[in-house]
Amino acid sequence: MSIDSPIETSPAERQDSSFSALSALPPRDSNALVTSVRDRLRMAIVLEEIPAGVRLNQVRVAEQLGVSRMPVRAASADLVVEGLLEPLPTGGVAVRSLSRRDVEEASKVREALEAQAAREVALARPEAGLKAIFAVLDRHEALGGVNDTRMLLELDRSFHWAVLDATDNPYFRRAMVPMWSVVERSMVGVLRKVPDMFTLAWQQHREIAEALAAGDADLAEQRARNHIRSTAPKLAKAIEDNE
Repeated sequence: MSIDSPIETSPAERQDSSFSALSALPPRDSNALVTSVRDRLRMAIVLEEIPAGVRLNQVRVAEQLGVSRMPVRAASADLVVEGLLEPLPTGGVAVRSLSRRDVEEASKVREALEAQAAREVALARPEAGLKAIFAVLDRHEALGGVNDTRMLLELDRSFHWAVLDATDNPYFRRAMVPMWSVVERSMVGVLRKVPDMFTLAWQQHREIAEALAAGDADLAEQRARNHIRSTAPKLAKAIEDNE
């Protein structure tokens, strides 16, 4: 594998061969374009379309996405901040490797953030926020058990971030960004090896949402903590198996 290639991947490790995170983007304004490029690059790294240790070839990425190099450079800088990419001594950036310790440490901070967010949402019971949370649960239920890695990752992110957004405190989301990239990268390994594990996770999501809607702050916080504590060891093990 060329260390400059941003798109080489192992088909055996891909569950949805019809999707590529680096397929061409539709036209849009410059701010939205940077966001879209960043989201596509993030997903390409999470799905291992760009494996750990590979140098990001910005020219090739720009060509495949059908954009100029400017939004790719801007998106790459954002992903360095998130911890997905790291600067190289010779210039440019590469996909940062992920360790078991990364997952364990990120899970500790994630638990603290999500437990506090759950408590605040349960106490406030914001109508719009709760509606958004239950809408994600409905979207997941509508899948009918379909095991689509990309879609499950997006829905899982949507649920947890809907809880954070329901606090009406933007710092929860900002603080979660670097943790969530770690979570998603480790989650891919679990989804590929033990897809049924996420059946339990979504049961726990609904239980958290029910505690939020009931206004039970203690129960909501405890369920949020239990959810993360039950999944964190499996996520860490998935990374250890790949090291």
